[in-house]
Amino acid sequence: MDHKSLLLRLWRSPYLWQSGGYVGVQMVMQAVLGTLQVWALANHLPREGYGVWGYCAALAGIVTVFTLPGMGQVITYGAARGMDGVLWAGVKIRLTFGLLSSLALFGMAGAHLYTGERQSAGLLFLAGLFLPSQMAFDSVEPFLTGQGRFRALFWRRLIAQGSIAMAIWIGAAWTGSLWVCGLIMHGGGFLISLLLFKNLLRYRRNTLLPDDFAGLSRQFSLQSIGNAIGYNMERPLLAGLVGFEAMAAYNLALAAQLPVGMGRLVDRIVVSRLANRELGVSPAQVRWGMWMLFGLGGAGYLMLVQLIRWLVPWILPGYLDAILLIEILLLQMPFTWANSLGMSWLLARPENHAWYHRVTWVVLVARIVSIVAGALLGGIPGVCWAWVVLEACQFGVTQGMILRRTGDAR
Repeated sequence: MDHKSLLLRLWRSPYLWQSGGYVGVQMVMQAVLGTLQVWALANHLPREGYGVWGYCAALAGIVTVFTLPGMGQVITYGAARGMDGVLWAGVKIRLTFGLLSSLALFGMAGAHLYTGERQSAGLLFLAGLFLPSQMAFDSVEPFLTGQGRFRALFWRRLIAQGSIAMAIWIGAAWTGSLWVCGLIMHGGGFLISLLLFKNLLRYRRNTLLPDDFAGLSRQFSLQSIGNAIGYNMERPLLAGLVGFEAMAAYNLALAAQLPVGMGRLVDRIVVSRLANRELGVSPAQVRWGMWMLFGLGGAGYLMLVQLIRWLVPWILPGYLDAILLIEILLLQMPFTWANSLGMSWLLARPENHAWYHRVTWVVLVARIVSIVAGALLGGIPGVCWAWVVLEACQFGVTQGMILRRTGDAR
């Protein structure tokens, strides 16, 4: 099937229009709710308090590696093949290992309390109580993604994110308390995730698991260690280098990266279809699709830069120093959008898993090295540029891997 035929097939696909419609609405919804939550925290908390919020969120993100976030990819992989047993099996494993995360967060809370950092201690204690279990029950999302049930995923996110964002807005405006916002975020998030998981569990069709479930679980869980460290290590590092108040601008810049992450929704639409060999999607067409997404991401970047230059001074005049950081980080967008398609294709086909793991491990090592180097050499701007360089390098590596698969196919 040539590129033109593939485009026509996609254009006429009810699945693409239905799933794309839900994903599009979900993107708008997340942008609105995310902006509301960020505005409430940045506007009603002191800059130092907002810096502490990001610092504790990063520490929690590193420690929750014990909840095996990489299990989500295994759940998506199994659900795309009609194996509903991956949901409960994955949740049980994540709950068990999550106890280690809770103990580590409690230990961190005690250490911060001992040194007089009461705000950090309180947030870390709340995270230890609720976050590991919440992440386990959030396995619902990769499960629905693998099944292609985007309508259910849309409503799940609307309920969870909408209620939490509104509650944080009210709590921050009325109390200005970091602890109240933390209780709403972690306690409320846990309760909603638990209820939604219990509701979905009733509709399992079978208890099947992939034959290589144990092996896949180990592989993706090991990779999740590097992801958890690489995606969160820079904020504790920056807190020690520049302090909480200066780091607040970086927190805002990270929060404004929702359009970059939206590129990862590409795999949520296509992974169940890429796993279907009857559709006949070739490596060459995947590379062509990556370049199409790169162009769309580039156009989106140009529009968003203009929006940010107008929006930030209007709603958060105390964070003008974050504008340049946001613009730098948004440069990831075309690369991330394209990488999502390429990595999804490697993940969706079992014969490509070796290539998928190679790319992932190379990126993990490069991320840790470049983030540390960027922080030490350039502070906050150095870290921002390190993220962009990483995404650009992954784009090149992924293209090369798929090109090699194209040669193998011949």
